[in-house]
Amino acid sequence: MGRASNRKKERREEALRQAARRKRRATQGSRADAGRQQAALALAAAREEIDRVFGPRRGQLLPEYRPWCGEEPVPAETPRWAEGSLGQRLCSGVDLSRARSAPSLLTATIPDPMLIISHPAQWRAAATVLIRAVVFDGLQADHPAVSRLLETLAPVAEAELAHLQDLEDRYGSGWDEEDPEFPECDGPVFLIGTCALGEATEAVAGEDPLDKVIAALSPALDGIIPGLDGGAVADVLTGGRVTPYVCKLPDHVLKRMQRTFSAGGALIELADGRVVPPRDILRVGLTILSKVAGLCKSDSPSILRRAA
Repeated sequence: MGRASNRKKERREEALRQAARRKRRATQGSRADAGRQQAALALAAAREEIDRVFGPRRGQLLPEYRPWCGEEPVPAETPRWAEGSLGQRLCSGVDLSRARSAPSLLTATIPDPMLIISHPAQWRAAATVLIRAVVFDGLQADHPAVSRLLETLAPVAEAELAHLQDLEDRYGSGWDEEDPEFPECDGPVFLIGTCALGEATEAVAGEDPLDKVIAALSPALDGIIPGLDGGAVADVLTGGRVTPYVCKLPDHVLKRMQRTFSAGGALIELADGRVVPPRDILRVGLTILSKVAGLCKSDSPSILRRAA
């Protein structure tokens, strides 16, 4: 009985040891799997961010465009502009170049409005599709397809502007509480106003004196915003009202500094000044973008003179 009891005890202990070894191997395996899964997710996120910034590799479709089209979009056709020309500067902007390869609004399947509103990645897709439409496909802000998409994005733009105002109020009051979360880089006001319109403004301004650029832009911008003439709109667009720095720098350097620090802030300034209602800010932005891009479609090196 004693030897039998000992053998049972030994078998039980051996079974426990084997179970413990299996558990350790399973734990190590699950940890390794979890590590591999986390690494794969991190790599996928990195690839997605690279594709978002620089565009997808040939033959690949950006994830946010999948609801819009089933295959890689065909880029909009553009002329071969002369080196250093208005057209070349317009098409070489990072954000405008990306928009040229977005789905065409005329052929895309526009997702359900709730899908667009509910996903920041779809805000970006919709804004980029709109930029392509007015800059490269020749559509106007009052085109039915453009108008429908603008109506979908209107509440997003209102929320974005409210967020910016909230941040300004917090900074002004010295409130050190953590900023509320908002996917700012996916916001349509940022993408259309700061990115696309900022690049188009820099392209049309070039190296010309700011006052002459404003004078040349003014006729094209007349009538866009009720209560503001074209000169006032051009003034806001180019940052012409920015007070020069009090320093002894050449005038042309001050003008370049003004433009560099101000280009792209026009829509926010118009909204802050209550010149344009938040719900209309994207429509106004696209209208201005269309006008400025139209002036840039030229082999001329400057808006002040035509190409020979």
